[in-house]
Amino acid sequence: MKDEKKIVEERGRYRSSFGATVLFSGVQLYQILIKIVKSKFVALFIGPAGMGIHSLLYSTTETISAATNLGLNKSSVKTIAAANREGNKELIAKNISAQRRLIRITGLIGMLICAALSPVWSRTSFGNSNYVWAFAVVSLVIFLEQLNRGELALLQGMQQRKKLARANLIGQSLNALVTLPLYYFWGIKAIVAAIVLGELISLIISRYFSRQLRIERVQMTWKETFSIGREMIKLGFFLSLQYLLSVLVVWLIRNYVSNTGGVEEVGLYSAGTSIVATYLGLVFAAISTDYFPRLAATKNNEEMGIAVRTQAELTMLLLSPLVITFLLFSKPVIILLYSNQFLPIEDMMYWAMGATLFQAMGWALSHTLLAKAKPLHFFLNELVANVWGVPLKLLFYKYWGLTGFGIAMLVSYALYLLQVLLVTKKLFNISYDFSLWKLFALLNIPIVVVVVLKKFLPIYWGYAAGVLVLIIVGIYVLYRLNQKMDLVSIVRVRLNRKNK
Repeated sequence: MKDEKKIVEERGRYRSSFGATVLFSGVQLYQILIKIVKSKFVALFIGPAGMGIHSLLYSTTETISAATNLGLNKSSVKTIAAANREGNKELIAKNISAQRRLIRITGLIGMLICAALSPVWSRTSFGNSNYVWAFAVVSLVIFLEQLNRGELALLQGMQQRKKLARANLIGQSLNALVTLPLYYFWGIKAIVAAIVLGELISLIISRYFSRQLRIERVQMTWKETFSIGREMIKLGFFLSLQYLLSVLVVWLIRNYVSNTGGVEEVGLYSAGTSIVATYLGLVFAAISTDYFPRLAATKNNEEMGIAVRTQAELTMLLLSPLVITFLLFSKPVIILLYSNQFLPIEDMMYWAMGATLFQAMGWALSHTLLAKAKPLHFFLNELVANVWGVPLKLLFYKYWGLTGFGIAMLVSYALYLLQVLLVTKKLFNISYDFSLWKLFALLNIPIVVVVVLKKFLPIYWGYAAGVLVLIIVGIYVLYRLNQKMDLVSIVRVRLNRKNK
């Protein structure tokens, strides 16, 4: 009876995680497609010059927003999720009220900085004062975007998956449908209005869905607001620092590559990292949307350890067929996304994609530092990883060129996994069991096999053998998922519903 109860609980966990991953992967994919289509038409309607103006206006507001928003769109998820787990309606209402106040304050600060210094932004971005009013008006975007992200964070923290997915899908769709005609009829003159209107539409949609939660209104003093919001601000501050650290790292690496290998090498390196970030980021971002609030809501270390192991296993199972597919068709993918001139990054991509399962194992653990540890622990963990990670990448590039970057990514993620294992073991007594390490080793074997087949067999034989490996891995993944959450019964129930 006890074993049966454990099986039911485990199936529930896997089904919940799997359902959220599929849902938000679809949302992420749709958002990417919408952005691609929108960018294509915008480019046609306003041309390269218009795209340049749009890019400079938008990147300036994004930078100011990143410097002033205190990472509240991420840190508030943790606080709201924890309150939601307690089920205390008054506590939930107070946390949300504090979050909204802080969001409004930081949004206003960012907007005022952008508007007040608009002459500076115009001169630094365009070399003249012709865009002072453009920056002054576009400053509204910082405020609207902060409010929008706050409402989405609220939905995420309350684990309202379907509402969050709909808010993102409808917001992005309406944004494109309303702003594209503006570009079509007014061209470059519509840029400022389209940017502001697009963000306003997204906010209206996210606010519409968050209002459906019917959160109680509570009266709070400013002292209470900052008392409740202190943890959000502390974590948000370190999240902002971590973001600035990542920007600095990218700047350092690109400058080193530029001085060592030239601008062309920078372009190749940027293309390779962009492919990895887009391809794998789609899955990691989708999983994180549900995983982070679920982790933040766990009551103790044992419960958190179960959530981490469940997520690590599920992430590896979902990623392995995707990684093998990319490795198998890396050449046509690179040509499709860029051109034949970017094929020198193929070997770099083999190593970078080979690091994926190391990244998945470390990623699942590192979220515990964000969800449960002190913010300083999270920041120091990332800082230490960069202290040895950046010199490692530069050293490997010096001796092995672009391929060295790929090798460095594999070594870095392996060392990062070891680092977070030690840190989380010390802080939370969390570790991976033997069965998970066995799965990790088992799924890495076909990844290595596919690369070897591609490198040493004639092209068509390599593809044929690789497809066979992909099919075998796909069957194994489905078998394993069926073991964990009884996929067959889920499909059977869905089919029965359709037939009724």
